[in-house]
Amino acid sequence: MGTTEGLRSDRILVGPEQAGHRIDRFLAEQLGVSRALVQRLVDGGQVRLGGQRVQPSRRLKAGEVIEIAWPGPGIQPRPLDLAVLWEDDDLVVINKPRGLPVHPAGVKEGPTVVAALLARGPLAPGPEGRPGVVHRLDAETTGALVLAKTEQALHSLAQQFKDRKVHKEYLAVVEGEVEVDEGAIEGHLGRDRTHPWRMQLGGTKAAYTEFWVLGRRGGKSLLRVQPRTGRTHQIRVHLRAIGHPVVGDRKYGQGGDALLLHAWVLGFTHPRSSQWLEVRAPPPPEFAAWSGELSSTPRP
Repeated sequence: MGTTEGLRSDRILVGPEQAGHRIDRFLAEQLGVSRALVQRLVDGGQVRLGGQRVQPSRRLKAGEVIEIAWPGPGIQPRPLDLAVLWEDDDLVVINKPRGLPVHPAGVKEGPTVVAALLARGPLAPGPEGRPGVVHRLDAETTGALVLAKTEQALHSLAQQFKDRKVHKEYLAVVEGEVEVDEGAIEGHLGRDRTHPWRMQLGGTKAAYTEFWVLGRRGGKSLLRVQPRTGRTHQIRVHLRAIGHPVVGDRKYGQGGDALLLHAWVLGFTHPRSSQWLEVRAPPPPEFAAWSGELSSTPRP
């Protein structure tokens, strides 16, 4: 089997207590991944015993060595200086800069978060062009973004996002001085049929967003925002719906030089240690005018 930049392989020794187990069930439990993923690896010939392909139902024998060759990332690594907020053997959290997409959108040549991190080392296998990707931020949104280095971390983090056990806080500078000090926005979201790259209220996916006003000045407001669900463009659509679009939003607002939406805080249970890990991403320079409000803001 050929080598690929970012390719990772594993060898697992079968102990006496695992003898007689199906190989697909054993690997799913051992690696912390789904049986569906294991079966895809088996079907693709990437799981072998003694160099030979196996069936998912193959019963294991003590002393056998299972070899797993993870698929390559399908993307060319591109070195890029990224601000790393936390990194260990399982995951990496970066402060994503503005204008950098998380993964390729149709092409593989442009700079992306994934390409930059692959230049540092392997990421967990995933769909083509998206190794390690657990969640996404819009290209113009800045802030805390976590990617997985191992399959176990990828599975754990993805499940936490799915179960809404991840703590997310954003900073948003919006048009207008918001009258209330705090509020909640609830509205189903769906694709705009006329402009499918946009989202709109009135769809089928439930979405709920809470916000608190941290400051008001010069016809604008600084908000701390917590999306309780994780829908595409949720914060941007919801804030527009209450008449306060994010400053610089070209899709849902008045546009401008920079979208002032920043993923400020990201917290989750670490996949290996089971300890709570919370990371805060320093905002970009465009938020400097609000530094007084941010420095005096207590953590909830």
